Amino acid sequence: MRKSILRFIVLVFAVLSFAQDHSDKSYFLVLLKRPANAPQLSGEAAEKLQEAHMANIRKLHAEHKLVMAGPFTDDTSLRGIFVFQASSRAEAEDWANTDPAIKTGHLAAELHGPWFIDPSAIHEPGTAAEGMEQYTLVFMKSDEKWNPDAPGVMDVIHQHGAFLHDMIERGNMAVAGPFPLREAGELRGVTIFRVGTEQTTKLVADDPTVKAGLLKPEIHPWITGKGVLAPGQPIK
Repeated sequence: MRKSILRFIVLVFAVLSFAQDHSDKSYFLVLLKRPANAPQLSGEAAEKLQEAHMANIRKLHAEHKLVMAGPFTDDTSLRGIFVFQASSRAEAEDWANTDPAIKTGHLAAELHGPWFIDPSAIHEPGTAAEGMEQYTLVFMKSDEKWNPDAPGVMDVIHQHGAFLHDMIERGNMAVAGPFPLREAGELRGVTIFRVGTEQTTKLVADDPTVKAGLLKPEIHPWITGKGVLAPGQPIK
């Protein structure tokens, strides 16, 4: 089984063509969630907390720790994401926990990674880049038939890699990448589409891993700053 897992990881890296840089840092994705028992705040207190939250985001970015962030625009317990480039999982977790909203229990951080993405997909916004753009973020989760050791799964994974490459080449997708196979939980990878949720839903239905029942998509509208990724959709 160990050899099969190693073969699977190597194959994912090969077929997705996610070139890693030569630094000792990796990408880590943090899901920001609203706890069910989050403390209640007055309007003024909530506004001050949001200002402190944004100030900390700007600080982490200025320190070259936070490379991408943004909120979800649908009404679920998921509020947003951070993407750190860190030397270790523990370091990324420490940076996430500097957020004032996390410190006060208004947000909870769920860390995943390393996230194996192409470093060239994330950009440093130019000084002229202002405002936000709309994207569609897709969580690819284990479905009923997810079993890397089952016959034929490697062929489907290879087709999945070709599908992702095609989506990027066609301008439908900004970035995509898997998490380590050994990572606990059902989240296997994350893709960020440049198109709206309706079109994304149609495109993801053709993903070979979805058609084969290996992975199931969870789709959310999401925004981030202009220039961080390949252009998304204007915010209406």
